[in-house]
Order: sequence, then C-alpha cells, then structure tokens
Amino acid sequence: MRYKFLFIFFLLTPLFYFNTAFSEVYKWVDDDGKVVYGDKPATDNAEKIKIQKAPEKDQHYIERSQKQLKLLGVLKEERDEKKVLQNEAQEKSKKQELKCAQVRKELQETKDASRLYEETNDPDNPRFLSDDERKTQVGKYQKYLKNKC
Repeated sequence: MRYKFLFIFFLLTPLFYFNTAFSEVYKWVDDDGKVVYGDKPATDNAEKIKIQKAPEKDQHYIERSQKQLKLLGVLKEERDEKKVLQNEAQEKSKKQELKCAQVRKELQETKDASRLYEETNDPDNPRFLSDDERKTQVGKYQKYLKNKC
C-alpha cells in the first residue's frame, strides 16, 4: 500500500509544478491605493498580467560567465595564499621579537652581573669568565641586536 502511494505521489508531483508555473498573475489597486499582485483577482478592476518567458542565454554569455567564475576562483586562491604568507610573516616577526627581547635581557644581565661563569662537569666548580670574555659576550649580543632587531 505504501509503495502505491509513493508511486502515485511521484507520478503526480510534476503536475503540481506545471500547474504553478503556468498560473495567472493579476494586478489591482487596493482600498489604500497600493498596487497589489496576486494569483487570484480580489476586485473587479484587476488586470491580468502576461508574464513573458525569460530569454535563453546564448553560448557567448555562458562562456563569459564561466571565464568570470574561473577568474574569481583564481583571485580567491591568490588572496588565500597571500593571507597565509602574511600570517607566516607575522608569526616569524613575533618569534623574532621574542628572540630580540631575550637577547636584550641577556645583554642587560651580562652588563649588570658582578661575575659571570659557565657551568662545568663539576657543579661545585664553575668556570668564571674574564673581563675580555665578558666584553666578547656583550659584543655578540650587541651585534645580534644591531643586525636582527
């Protein structure tokens, strides 16, 4: 029984579309003076409107539309790629700023420290840096800041 209903439904469905596609349209002025359109005339002064079929698109128009869509797709891809590159550049810039801040901090700590030392294999006996080694370390930090920051 259910299959018969579905069969009849699918058989009659196109008739509903054709019925609404070719329905009539009327135009009239209501009591408030507004122009109204509808499928059933509400007054005797309703005027039947003839709806013209839309013109068919020629091949030139279709090809042009396809080219435009293709161009829009290419432009969108380029915008997306540019956005990815900008995001990567911003991320790289942020990392570089963090590195510069770290080097500035280390430079200041190196200048402010009374004595600098390096860790050795023996944790109880670190190696202390000489004044020349301190100046070399400060020079490295300053050179990095000058070139990269």
